[in-house]
Amino acid sequence: MANNHELVYSRLNQLQGSLMLASVVEVVLGGTGAIGMALRFVGPITSSVTIFLLGYSLYPIPISYSKSYWPVALTTSLVVIICGVYLAHVRVSLPRCCRRRGAPAKGYSVCDVFAILISIVLTWVLCFVLTRAGVFPDDQTDPAYKARTDTRTVLIETTPWFFFPYPGQFGAPGFNMALFIGFLSVVLSSAMESVGDYFTIGKTCNAFPVPPHAVNRGVLIEGLMSVLSASLGTGHATTSYTTNAAVVAITKVGSRYVLALSGAMGMVLAVFGKLGAVMTSMPDPIIGGITLVSLGIVLSLGISGLRVVDMTSSRNISVVGMSIFIPIISSEWLNRNPGQIQTGHYELDKVIEIIIGFPMILGIIIAVTLDNTVKGTRKERGFDNVQSNPANVSPGSNTETAIGARRSREENKRRELFAVPYINRLCGTNRCFRCLPFVQSDIYSSIDHVI
Repeated sequence: MANNHELVYSRLNQLQGSLMLASVVEVVLGGTGAIGMALRFVGPITSSVTIFLLGYSLYPIPISYSKSYWPVALTTSLVVIICGVYLAHVRVSLPRCCRRRGAPAKGYSVCDVFAILISIVLTWVLCFVLTRAGVFPDDQTDPAYKARTDTRTVLIETTPWFFFPYPGQFGAPGFNMALFIGFLSVVLSSAMESVGDYFTIGKTCNAFPVPPHAVNRGVLIEGLMSVLSASLGTGHATTSYTTNAAVVAITKVGSRYVLALSGAMGMVLAVFGKLGAVMTSMPDPIIGGITLVSLGIVLSLGISGLRVVDMTSSRNISVVGMSIFIPIISSEWLNRNPGQIQTGHYELDKVIEIIIGFPMILGIIIAVTLDNTVKGTRKERGFDNVQSNPANVSPGSNTETAIGARRSREENKRRELFAVPYINRLCGTNRCFRCLPFVQSDIYSSIDHVI
């Protein structure tokens, strides 16, 4: 028994050290601004293809969760659609105690904002009733067993009430070259996926083009949190979650305060083990139903981004078509024929498998290459998405003044939107902070396209 524990801890230490070093690469990408510098080559076509392929590449997730019991998964999706789409216009008046004195009763879109929460609660209760009624089998080998509400009862009972993780609790980090290469490939693909998530959130929240410093900061923070995660012995990195972008689209809630509160709740659930164990006992079909709707919305967000592109142009049709179809075919071929790429170098094989196996990465490469090399006008490519064309406006006219005022207002909103609290003050007093690629400076690094 002692030898088994030593073996487990030894492997865990190797996982920790290898993941920490791989996460440092992501820290470097965000800290040096390498990710943000690449955005100058990203246009509306590339961002739309990225978001679309991001949603497409995750289609196995709802299938794997929903296959245990499709009726419950479809019921979950149906409740989300009814609350978030059909009943989105229904407003419920708040009690007087919840309103400011003298404020009119405008009502609150309860069904729209809490669509996912309502769906989870209703279907969880449904699964509990069906479990008690004996509808779901007791055989653990039956797929429908995962729809029961008591499948993780042992986990809840054995989980301690309080557990505080700390670095080094499992020993000093080790290193394994094979694990490092595997983690490095995942970290790089995760960084690319995160950029797609940032684009998706920006489009969902109507947050104007996502500036380079915000993208750099996001990748940097993900890398730092991955290093911390590895030091705590979790065995996995920290990254953005694509489904959350769809949750924002469904609930229409993109407040930073809400996200901060969600993060605080997550830390509480992690420290108080029983609470976290209860949340993990959610039946699989419910998760599948939520992701079924969420990823569908991500796909539609990618398609909607092409509205600023001239899709009557054969040039754009060809670029979009090849950027989507070739990655899909390549990833499916690799999934059906694993181990076919053999160059004689393990590291090179892994790199090629990452590029081909992740449709979003290959789609970005193809879209960026074709969109920046095939001849086309800025208006045709979707770069000039301005209702009033400045070229047709005479200097000093009222129209030109209105356009300048509108651009100034949009720029000010954009500065406030992506500003980090208290950091702007430091930039005003210390010029060294202005040189950091992940901090908003006075000389704004703008992206001259619309995502």
